[in-house]
Amino acid sequence: MWDYSFCGVEMAETGLSDIERQFFHNPYPFLAAARQQRLTWDDALGFWRVSRFADVDAILKDQRFGKKPPPGTEARAPMARVDRFDRGILNLDPPDHTRIRGLLVKTFNAKRIEAMRRVIQDLVNGLINKHRSAGHMELKQDYAHPIPATIISDMLGIPEKDRDYFSRLSHDVIRYGNDVLDADDQKADAVIAEFDDYLGVLFENKRASDADDLTTALIRARDEDGFLDEEELRHNIRLLFIAGHETTVNLICNAVVALANHPAEMAKLTSDPGLTPQAVEEFLRFDSSVQQLPRVAQADVEMDGQTILAGQMVVLMLGSANHDPDVYDDADTLDISRTFTRAKSFGGGAHFCLGAQLARIETEIALNVLLTLDNLHVENLNELHYPPNPFFRGPEAVNLTWST
Repeated sequence: MWDYSFCGVEMAETGLSDIERQFFHNPYPFLAAARQQRLTWDDALGFWRVSRFADVDAILKDQRFGKKPPPGTEARAPMARVDRFDRGILNLDPPDHTRIRGLLVKTFNAKRIEAMRRVIQDLVNGLINKHRSAGHMELKQDYAHPIPATIISDMLGIPEKDRDYFSRLSHDVIRYGNDVLDADDQKADAVIAEFDDYLGVLFENKRASDADDLTTALIRARDEDGFLDEEELRHNIRLLFIAGHETTVNLICNAVVALANHPAEMAKLTSDPGLTPQAVEEFLRFDSSVQQLPRVAQADVEMDGQTILAGQMVVLMLGSANHDPDVYDDADTLDISRTFTRAKSFGGGAHFCLGAQLARIETEIALNVLLTLDNLHVENLNELHYPPNPFFRGPEAVNLTWST
């Protein structure tokens, strides 16, 4: 994982400036300005920024861009690397990436994920029934978070008694490692150490059992076949849990906020739930829960009359690409009936998100059930707070009410 602060704006120690606060609340007007140039060098932070859809799409597929600096070019990196997820597939290049991803693809194949619909449906129904008679709930903690957190916990074989603790560790890793105001290397390192202590106990328990889950499968791949080393095992379990629920939580929340801000689209979806799969694609585009992805040039690359040197970082602005008017008509308008070009929210190329289809299904079911509530309303729509995180986008809390 790369740690760096807000893209191009120097942070004040005492808090955010007004313009920074505006950016994190609604980055899209700022990103529209950024698209005026194909390629922008940030001299203060030392990386390139790419904001247009065609360029983002091309770089995601271009083998001249990878995850790590080629040997001898490390001095061109804009910051020191941190090794909290250094051996996770998110930060590996082939052949290591290919080797580990091959183990995980078996679990995340389309047939297996599609077969999970009934389990997800039952989980979502139970969550709604728990709150239905109350007429209110906080969307993120009461509903959006338990859905993907429970599903990925089941896949990984995390004991039920440990799941709240596991989720707290995941949240703290993101908070202390990425949030601009809360970034704290000491706290992040302490959370990682605590995470790994827990995983050490979990792995020993799994080795002594005959469980049928992804963690056990990866342990066997490490112990019996030598496909993983111990560090790769820890880094990838941590990464799978975080990636397997944090982004989907924000996708569900961002979708509900988008519908609340576009009541005609909410009415359209409520009256025709068959639109939901198409609507989820639009929610991914309209307000992506992943806003940026870094890549590193593996060789000198000419682009727009400029040279990206081997070892230099290129930050792909996914949120900007998803609002590019050269690709999407009325790009700043939510249209759940849009004939879409698939958004870049799940990345692309060799690192396309393993859990993309799972996230789509979880969000589709979550929204369909939620929209059965009468007079659904976001109470704090005009007072939403977005953490100052340049990577992940989602409101801290969404207060829902409905008629009982």
